[in-house]
Amino acid sequence: MYEVLDKAIRRPSPFAAESGRPILIFTGEPQLAGQAVETASRFQRRAPHAEIDTQAACFSDVTAIVKSLAENLGTWARGTLLPPPRFPLTRFVLWAWHARTIPGHVPDRNAYRQSLSEWRRTEARTGAALRRWADYVGRTMTAWLPATGVAAFGLQTLMDGVNLVLWLVSPVVAVICALLHATMLVRGWIFYRWFRKAPFLKREKGEDLITYAMRFRGPKETEAERQEQVERLMVTALLEDLRQAYRRRLMPWPGWGRHTYPVVRLKNAEPGTAGRRFVELVDEVRVSTGQRGPLLLVVSTTEPPIGHRAELDTQGAATLVKIYEAWQKMVCRVEPSPYLVIKIHEGDLQPGADGMARLFPARPLIYWAVVLTLVAAPITGTLLVSVGCGSGLHRVAEQCVGLGSLDKMELHAYVDPVVKRIEEQNAQIPFGSKVYTIAYLGPLTTQPGSRFKDGQMTAVAGELVGIGAYQDSYNKSKSEWKMKVIFANTGQDFVSAELAATSIAERAGEDSSLAAAVGFAWSREEVRRAVGVLTRANVPMVSTVTTVDKIAHLKGKEKGQEGPRSAYLFRLAVVDSLQMKATVHWLDTLGLAQGVSKRPKVAVVWQKQQGELYSRDLKDLFWKEYEGEKTEHGFTDDASLHAAVEDACVSGAKVIYYTGRADFLGSLKSAWGAECESRGVKLLASDDVTGAIANDVRAKPDKHDVSMSFVSLTDVRDTSLNQGQKTLQQWAAGMSSPISFAHAAFGYDAAQAVGIASKDYVTQSGTGGIRSGVHYNLRGQEFDGATGKVYFSADATDHDAQGREVWLMTVESGKPIQAIRVCRPTTKAAACEPPPE
Repeated sequence: MYEVLDKAIRRPSPFAAESGRPILIFTGEPQLAGQAVETASRFQRRAPHAEIDTQAACFSDVTAIVKSLAENLGTWARGTLLPPPRFPLTRFVLWAWHARTIPGHVPDRNAYRQSLSEWRRTEARTGAALRRWADYVGRTMTAWLPATGVAAFGLQTLMDGVNLVLWLVSPVVAVICALLHATMLVRGWIFYRWFRKAPFLKREKGEDLITYAMRFRGPKETEAERQEQVERLMVTALLEDLRQAYRRRLMPWPGWGRHTYPVVRLKNAEPGTAGRRFVELVDEVRVSTGQRGPLLLVVSTTEPPIGHRAELDTQGAATLVKIYEAWQKMVCRVEPSPYLVIKIHEGDLQPGADGMARLFPARPLIYWAVVLTLVAAPITGTLLVSVGCGSGLHRVAEQCVGLGSLDKMELHAYVDPVVKRIEEQNAQIPFGSKVYTIAYLGPLTTQPGSRFKDGQMTAVAGELVGIGAYQDSYNKSKSEWKMKVIFANTGQDFVSAELAATSIAERAGEDSSLAAAVGFAWSREEVRRAVGVLTRANVPMVSTVTTVDKIAHLKGKEKGQEGPRSAYLFRLAVVDSLQMKATVHWLDTLGLAQGVSKRPKVAVVWQKQQGELYSRDLKDLFWKEYEGEKTEHGFTDDASLHAAVEDACVSGAKVIYYTGRADFLGSLKSAWGAECESRGVKLLASDDVTGAIANDVRAKPDKHDVSMSFVSLTDVRDTSLNQGQKTLQQWAAGMSSPISFAHAAFGYDAAQAVGIASKDYVTQSGTGGIRSGVHYNLRGQEFDGATGKVYFSADATDHDAQGREVWLMTVESGKPIQAIRVCRPTTKAAACEPPPE
């Protein structure tokens, strides 16, 4: 008997169709039939369960039975691991039927309305009401949290820089929607629509609930007829509530996880009792309406119901399980929900065994695992973007690096206003426009408490000004295509350039609009590895002022081995080897300055730092190219720089050649002024200091204290602005941040190179992705830029700009910058000439 009931309450696989439950009638000797029904009590921990004894006075009619079932089946069964079924339809019918007893000869709407409000208030005060609220809120959260999370994930790709806001708003929207949804469930507004298609006492079109409830109260003459209709509606509503509880919706509803059907023990259902009437109504509703609400009735009676049924005697060879399996086959060939009548004999009631496989609630546990995943995923995503660096960013050296939310990066004060202005231009792109994206790779932040990084950040701000100026000009053109700029933070000194490049590569795999990456302003080992990452991702790169030749070469397969050149790196600046031709020519032929002979003794002061390629590369090239007397002096910080300059001055050198970064320019000038100026030693610096010098002179034209010579990759004299430089100066007018206009010119040209390549791609066939089109059209590209004439080689891999200028400049305290020579060096000659006026 236990095995029969165990098979009857178990649900089929989630992928199998639901089947009807039998009305299981046990007949025979009353005591044996009662014991058979009592077997169902063993499942009250595993399934929604109720007991009805129709001999009890409290079950005098069908209404009392239905009310008891709605209460008991709605009580949590611990072994189900899920909230119990809810009965909003059944409870409403019970209220409406009870409300007919409101005093008065004429139905009164206000009385009904007051009764409904009182009923709802009474229910709201119960613990069951609070559990119902918790249940419905939990259900709706499993739908709305994933939905808003997916929406936030999709929208963040369209709204760079504010994705943190989207992720933070996402759970708030989910909670609001879930509460509104739960309110509609608790109040019944969603469920009550069913009454419009109910098979009995159907709610009319446009009929409100009060009017509908008032129709339950008919004339006294028709009371019995109306009661019969209401009882049918009541049973139908009960079965519909159960069907809804077990329904497998698209969203993760408890109906997926319920693994046992509700079971009702109904004793002594003899003819003429309310219990027998209830059993007959369940069968009648199922047969007449096709309603297959999942309810297993286990009934005992001495006289089985008359009508269609499968009546099987247990005498013979067949076991009870075989009898039930025979009914399962039979039910496929008859009308829904036939009775299954089993005559019980002595010896049929053998105890069953509770195996672990039967008791283990696998289906509910899988359901909760899915629910927790759906709920946890958006919450985890929200926490990731709201705590620490957020999604897409990594914390390295107290900085958030990579490609992600700008709100979490804590941008440097010089960079922040420029980035915000570019973000505003991104936001102004009309919805539906054709957009291509360029990614800026560079340091947007510095370590907390870092010193002497203003020069670096001034250069970054300058490059971004150039990019922003060109973006503004491009997007205001008549082209249907618009340029969008995103930002990959490498952290101070480019130390996380590889990680930032990896973020760009990942974005390129997801975003077909990403056309190229620009920036790469420092020659460091990390930048070289970043170039390798983006080369493997087939992302074109336009470098602004990366000058070490080694940067363009990929890593070899073996340690220390140099691999082939990257076919995806396009460099605007003159490489170090060509710069050195011009620098050495200056020293050899011009003597640098008055009082300094040609080919003087030179002391090279260079920066020793892990991963730093630029300073060492210039020092090594100078050592190879310069044939005059020379010494070298390395430094790592302020203190060692002062010592290196002092050693250089006392060595008898006439010129100090500084190849370090602009970060140490203030310390360099201080050390030179204290140790070398009185000795007549002249100061010459490489191109990295150009922007800082130009800014000092521009800030205090008549009062600056800069006295030195330097190599520049572009003309920084304010009197000789070309059209591109005028455009970017107009764009930057009024910005409070100090900006290197030398770097701005290179940023402008980098963006312009990508813009021209994209235009060429659009005017061509446009086959393939825009990234491949930009890469193809950068080769052999030629244009007049802010830095002068730009021409990229059409070679398959060597894409350094050809014929670029090197400016040899000098400045004295309180005087403007002077251009001494402009060169277009090649591997064979410096090719220098007097500068234009």
